[in-house]
Amino acid sequence: MYRRGENSLEIDVGTTKTRQDLHDLLFEAFRFPDYYGSNWDAFDECIRDVPVPSVIQITHFEELRLRLPREAELMSRCLQEFAQGHEPTITVQIS
Repeated sequence: MYRRGENSLEIDVGTTKTRQDLHDLLFEAFRFPDYYGSNWDAFDECIRDVPVPSVIQITHFEELRLRLPREAELMSRCLQEFAQGHEPTITVQIS
């Protein structure tokens, strides 16, 4: 589930059960193009090609980490690296 505001995007990953569920959620939340390949290389490329709100908040991350530890780590790393490259205009909050 996600909520998009004017300058924010909140993505609740707490109920995500599979890797594909996570990528489907990210595809919808970030409004990725149809050619999104549902993998972390594609995520890293596509997030640079779409308008991104200034605040990205990932909620219930610990639940995702327990269920899909590798995917949680890769998502966190991709988002943090993206935000670092766009400081101070983009902030990522993971809780």
